[in-house]
Amino acid sequence: MSNKKQSKKTQAKNPNQERLQYAMAQLDKHGIEYVLKNEVSGHLHCRRKSDDSLMQFWAGTGKIMGCEAKGIHNLIELLTECA
Repeated sequence: MSNKKQSKKTQAKNPNQERLQYAMAQLDKHGIEYVLKNEVSGHLHCRRKSDDSLMQFWAGTGKIMGCEAKGIHNLIELLTECA
């Protein structure tokens, strides 16, 4: 099987993979620790620096638990504010 076909097959199994990789790279870039809870859904746990509270994020949808804002950049802003 060619690499292109294999890549499409892998992406079909997990369409959130690119979003997850991007989100993890951004968290790493900002020195934010995270725990990958579910690779398929892109579910991550992070801790806010100001008060160590748990923040949950889904890379596939950009959903931040308990917050109307979405996206990795908004998550990073929430995690680092008042730090």
